[in-house]
Amino acid sequence: MLVQLKDPLPVEGRDDLERWYGIPFVARHWGLAKDGFDIGWQFAAPVGQGGFPDKWIAGWVHLPEPPK
Repeated sequence: MLVQLKDPLPVEGRDDLERWYGIPFVARHWGLAKDGFDIGWQFAAPVGQGGFPDKWIAGWVHLPEPPK
């Protein structure tokens, strides 16, 4: 999915997160685990793997199927 973060993010006292405000990126939401835990939005980048809580997501769209 193509995801966009909120601008600004709904956090206080985290000036280090300003670089993430409003950016779009490709991510995956794994859904819920068997115990009901929301695994959240995950992404992979050259800096490593990370995740964001639902409340930070402004919106998303599914990416089209790859060409055949």
